[in-house]
Amino acid sequence: MITLSTIPVTFNQEAHTYTLDTTGQALSGVTSTLMRRLFPDKYKGIPKAVLTRAAERGTNIHEDIELSEELGFEPTTDEGRNYLLLKEDNGLRFLESEYTVSDMEHYASQIDLIFEAGESSVHLADIKTTSVLDVAAVSWQLSIYAYLFALNNPGIAVERLYAIWLRGERAELVPVPRHTDDEVLRLIEADLQDLPFVAESDVPAFITEREDLMLCLERDIRSMKERLEQMKQDIMDAMTEQGSTSIDTGRVLYTITKGTERSTFDSRAFRKEHEDLYQQFMKKSTTAPSMKITIR
Repeated sequence: MITLSTIPVTFNQEAHTYTLDTTGQALSGVTSTLMRRLFPDKYKGIPKAVLTRAAERGTNIHEDIELSEELGFEPTTDEGRNYLLLKEDNGLRFLESEYTVSDMEHYASQIDLIFEAGESSVHLADIKTTSVLDVAAVSWQLSIYAYLFALNNPGIAVERLYAIWLRGERAELVPVPRHTDDEVLRLIEADLQDLPFVAESDVPAFITEREDLMLCLERDIRSMKERLEQMKQDIMDAMTEQGSTSIDTGRVLYTITKGTERSTFDSRAFRKEHEDLYQQFMKKSTTAPSMKITIR
């Protein structure tokens, strides 16, 4: 089993402060410094009361999962129960929760979850309970954590970064890309010198501004389609079991149709045997431009 280094940093949960034990020096949290330099307007326009409620809800879910993993308590939240199912479904091997990382000079933070990947490699994960998953933000957050983790545990490789997205019935393990250590160091240098930071990216803004929401919608559509098909199958199975072929609720008419044999035209085989005749009856048309999106 992997043994992580013990970091001489004390975290005060109530004040949300970090202190270097060896010198008593106060260290800055990653979220309150580096992440705000990256996304200064992330919460602009959102009422403080809304942010406070969201933070409290997120804290409760984090604590529920931590108690479940560290002490074996049964989760008390839907998100906590769904987390355990998600972990089991994806074969994740829990190693540590709320693990503190630091550069021992300026910054410190806590990684929500660490999973054992191999004999000397781990996955880092951050729990998100927001209505929309901000992949760009969590990618930077975990990339910073990965950089600090490597400083503290030089013999252990960070294999993958995950956002664990939990909200009500939603439970998704979302792989996120890692920014290079050079990018993280540029961000740190900009923060220490209080300079603006512009992330290097070949992806145009008109895509990055829409991509997170688009991916959320795609996942919602796919999930809802799967649930709808499962509901249809459940109703069909129940009707079949009781010998019903039609049920009218007044709002919906449910009808089971018998399987039928159908004929289709094998155009590929026809073209192979009769190319000239095939071309004679071909009809050409122009379609409108469209966008093909491949989600990786």
